[in-house]
Formats: sequence, structure tokens, C-alpha cells
Amino acid sequence: MVSLPEPAHRSYLFAPGSNTRILGKVLDAGADAVVLDLEDAVAATDKASARSAVADLVRDRARGAPCAVHVRIDRDAAGHSTTDVDAVVHPGLAALRLPKCTGPDAVRAVDHQVTALERERGIPAGTIRLYPTIESAAGVLAAGAISRSSPRVAALVFGSVDFAADLGLPDLADDDATLLARSTLALQSRAAGIGRPVDGAFTDLADEQGLRRAATRARRLGFAGKSAVHPTQLPVLHEIFTPSPAEIARARAIVAGLDDDTATAVVGGAFVDAAVVAQARRILATAREPSEGANR
Repeated sequence: MVSLPEPAHRSYLFAPGSNTRILGKVLDAGADAVVLDLEDAVAATDKASARSAVADLVRDRARGAPCAVHVRIDRDAAGHSTTDVDAVVHPGLAALRLPKCTGPDAVRAVDHQVTALERERGIPAGTIRLYPTIESAAGVLAAGAISRSSPRVAALVFGSVDFAADLGLPDLADDDATLLARSTLALQSRAAGIGRPVDGAFTDLADEQGLRRAATRARRLGFAGKSAVHPTQLPVLHEIFTPSPAEIARARAIVAGLDDDTATAVVGGAFVDAAVVAQARRILATAREPSEGANR
């Protein structure tokens, strides 16, 4: 399989697969990645037409798009929709988002199908990544197994709305109620060696301060980015999930001060060990221009 670096997308903008007006402009909205949605945003009567519209968009515009193109596939009685996967896997697709994951078997099934489609359609093996979404107590408890279920798994996504419903949480604004779940995803992702997790969308478009608080908290817990439901949310997400000038300056000083023999550094008179050096390198890797690696 192709060996790909950790995705570093700060924003994942959703677009309903049934809304042709939005599909026509979403790739140019300024997100690091777009998620063309065939699941919750599409009414049951519109599933087939939405699938066709999304497949056409992937085929016609994904290659060379200014952002990474992802598709959130639907679920059916047997698991994740094999019909959706067959329709949308084409050159230029960066990833599939898998909703409501509760264990590794469903991820492996999608991996197996995608592997066959890549071979059939001339896509380099391993190109298309998977983003399992954790939306339940069962999913959180299986996060470690899901993280290791396939080499295609790029990152876990936390679906906060469905998670709150699963647990019967009365207040979605109560961050403490989801702290354990979010921390579990961050810890299991790191232990499995996959990318840092992605936070779910903040749905109140009128509450910019709420979005800012939610994004800041997610980043402090080890999340790399956050889903968005409208382009107006993108500037806040890009600000929060981009390393600050002070962070970048310190990271550069650490790397510049490396002792090649020991992989350690002295910055401002203080000794910096290998773990801090590794973190500095990660900061510099994510500080590049968003256009770099956008199609991963």
C-alpha cells in the first residue's frame, strides 16, 4: 500500500449530497477537506439521486480540487453501504467517512471492498483513507480496536450529537460529560499510531464564541481539527487549529538547537528531550500552507 503521512486537516466542511446548489460550490468554500454526505443529511427518498450526484462530483472534480474530497457513506441493514462505496470510489477521492462505528469488523469490510475497487479502477493501492466515526458508548470502548482495524484508518472522528443521544445526556453544551470519550479517542489514536482525532460539528451557527470554545477545548485534548456545517465556521477553525506564531517560533528554535548526536536540544538555557523535539517537528509539519497536502 501507499505510505501516506498523517492528515493535518483543520476543517472538514459537510455538504448534503442531495443539495446540488451546495455541491456546485463547496469545493471552493475554503475548507481543508469537504465531506460529501450520503448519510444523515439526505432524506430516504433522495438517497439514490444524492449518490449519483456525489459520484459525478468525485469523478469530474475531485482530482485537482483545492481541498481534500471525502464522502460520508450511508449505512444499511448489513452495515456500511456497499452501494455507496462502489459509486464514489474513483481517482481523486481522498477518504471515506464511516458513520456509527462500533467495532473493527465493519471497517475491515469497507477496506476489503475499497482494495478491490482501487485495483479495478487504476487507483494506487492504499490511496483512499478511512475515517471511522465514534458515536456511541460501544464505539468509544472499541476505539483501540477500530484504530488498528486497517492501515487505511487515518483518524477517528467523534460524533458528539449521536454520542450524547446514546447516553441520554441532557445538555450538549456540558463538555465534562464527553471529556472521557474525547480523551479516550485521543489516547487510543496515539497508541495506535494513527492521526489525531477529528471533533464533531458545532451546529449553532449564531454562536461563534461557542464554536471557538468548543474548538479550543478539542485542540487542548489532542484533536487535530473539527467538522463544520457552514463555511462561516471555517475562519475560526483554521485559527484555532493552526499553530500560533509563538508555537512555531519555539518549535523552530528547538529543531535548530538539535544536537545531532543525541537528538536533544537546549532552548533558552533549558534542556529539551526527544519527546519535546518530536512535538516540535509535528508543529512545524502542520504549520505549512493549507494547500500543501490538501488532496491527501
